[in-house]
Amino acid sequence: MPTFRMFLIAVAGALIALLAGPLGASTAGASPITSPPTVAATNWTNANAAAGSGFNQLNDVSCTSSTFCVAVGLQNSGAGGGTLIEQWNGTTWTVVPSVDAPATTGDFLSSVSCVGTAFCLAVGGSGTGPAVAESWNGTAWSFVTAAAPAGSASASLSSVACVASTTCEVLGTATIGATSSIFGNQWNGTTLTTTTAATPTPNTTGLSATGMDCVSASWCIAVGGTEIPSPAGSSFSELWNGTAWTLLATPQPSPGLGSQLSSVSCAGVAFCQAVGQTNLTGPLTQNLIESWNGTQWALTATVPDTSATADNTLTGVDCFSATTCSAVGSAVATSGPSPATLALTWNGTTWSIVPNTPSQCTVQTTLAAESCVTDWSCVAVGNYRPTAGGFSAFAMAAPISRTGYRFVASDGGIFNYGSGAPFLGSMGGMPLNKPIVGMAVTPGGDGYDLVASDGGIFSFGSAQFYGSTGSMHLNAPIVGMALTADGAGYWLVASDGGIFSYGDAQFYGSTGSLKLNKPIVGMAATPDGRGYYLVASDGGIFNYGDATFQGSAGSLTLNQPVVGMAAPLSGGYYLVASDGGIFTYPTTNGPPFYGSTGSIKLNKPIVGMTAVSNGYYLSGSDGGVFTYPTTNGPTFYGSTGSIVLNKPIVGIAG
Repeated sequence: MPTFRMFLIAVAGALIALLAGPLGASTAGASPITSPPTVAATNWTNANAAAGSGFNQLNDVSCTSSTFCVAVGLQNSGAGGGTLIEQWNGTTWTVVPSVDAPATTGDFLSSVSCVGTAFCLAVGGSGTGPAVAESWNGTAWSFVTAAAPAGSASASLSSVACVASTTCEVLGTATIGATSSIFGNQWNGTTLTTTTAATPTPNTTGLSATGMDCVSASWCIAVGGTEIPSPAGSSFSELWNGTAWTLLATPQPSPGLGSQLSSVSCAGVAFCQAVGQTNLTGPLTQNLIESWNGTQWALTATVPDTSATADNTLTGVDCFSATTCSAVGSAVATSGPSPATLALTWNGTTWSIVPNTPSQCTVQTTLAAESCVTDWSCVAVGNYRPTAGGFSAFAMAAPISRTGYRFVASDGGIFNYGSGAPFLGSMGGMPLNKPIVGMAVTPGGDGYDLVASDGGIFSFGSAQFYGSTGSMHLNAPIVGMALTADGAGYWLVASDGGIFSYGDAQFYGSTGSLKLNKPIVGMAATPDGRGYYLVASDGGIFNYGDATFQGSAGSLTLNQPVVGMAAPLSGGYYLVASDGGIFTYPTTNGPPFYGSTGSIKLNKPIVGMTAVSNGYYLSGSDGGVFTYPTTNGPTFYGSTGSIVLNKPIVGIAG
């Protein structure tokens, strides 16, 4: 199942915005588009998982970068079994010492979620009844006591999703007598406590919530299945709103066929894909995919299967955006050897089978889960059976290097660095009514919008045009923009804090009628797209919708004015000043401070920042780039610092 991925919002110059969302081809008076390279996970290779003790298998994987993944499962299956944890450094898998629950046997791990190299939470169960959980602190794994419903004879945890080291949601199954129920656990950074979850019917044995993805601390979706195979069983899903889980209407392929959903991935609150299997009553199972549009689930009409003589099952899915998803599973022949792993890709319209995915042996190789990261690599794990009775851990990877960043100048010129930031077109050399003040980049890196101070919008690549203020009389100039969580809309913000909403962007409030101490210089949307922050040049913060005020620099004496902000999905936000000073909020347990140029003599002022999973970039108006942390931080790909520019840089986007 996918782990929570750290897409971040950055505001640069007036504003730079970066947020997960779907993509759609559109231009508005822009220069011709250069098609970006393919970003689909199609070049899968055997990643040679490490072998645990005896029989072993991997059930889930979570990646935070192309060089850090954690996979979990079990080893020495049976009464004397135990947990198995492996770590991937981009080249090699290594077995990491794990812990088992005290006084239990047959421990196993079903799910894991990481939010960085210094925190992961893994959950599972045991052969003797109690649920199992353990946490990673960057150095070692420690046992965590899981909470189970009172009176349960046995309990196991099957899915976990974390948005921060202090915020994880967990679902599992508890058995009381002959009935099963879904129950929840919530992680607060120290302990797991029980939460109430919704239980579908029938609720006899075989009930499990096997997949979960969280867009924010107040928005998660989980999927699973009821009793299999008799009765036929049905898939189900439920939604977390920050307080409680509620069941969602989940369409079934056909009455009596039986279905189960195994994994779900969301690119914002209005786009999710869930995968699993149907036709459980036989003779052959078939791939099942359902899509979420922010309101309801719908069956995907055409889902490819490998052949008419194999059981097809999808077990993992991860989506970068609404037009780029990857799914994995297995295709097991009804007779004879079946070394068939299965991978599919989604291009926004159709799912396609990836040919020639690797297998470990000639007997059978199956996949259990997949995780993809924003620097464009995917890892899938499972097991293979070299003999009729045994099995061993298996992993495969699809590295697709697409890291990098872009600068935008006030004349709309684009300067791109790194393979993940292809040039898709620019306004450079074209007459503009007003200068460009910022840009918003789609999460896949294959589209971006430029915004001018009159609110004119210029869309390139797969970014969509939804409207502009270019023909309106404004009280104050536009200073930036932000994408909605699903990318199907955007907000424009003016220097008086006036907000203009387009596409599916909702208006939550503005400072347009307030007397401000200092002008607004940018904005950042909340992770779920149901709110936004405005930041003024004195560091004052104005929050609307579900945006939570975490502090501001409004009462501080600043050396230089604030020019932008970045709001990570894990909570809190950064402010950046024109001297490169960085302010993090909340000041306690907020986004990490990695360094700043506050004490450095700069050639040109800082105009903005963009935050990535392992730090942040600062950019000067000459396109000079500063990376933090300076050790083991973001990669420097190049800059315009030594180039004579026609117009100054006004922002940077990852």
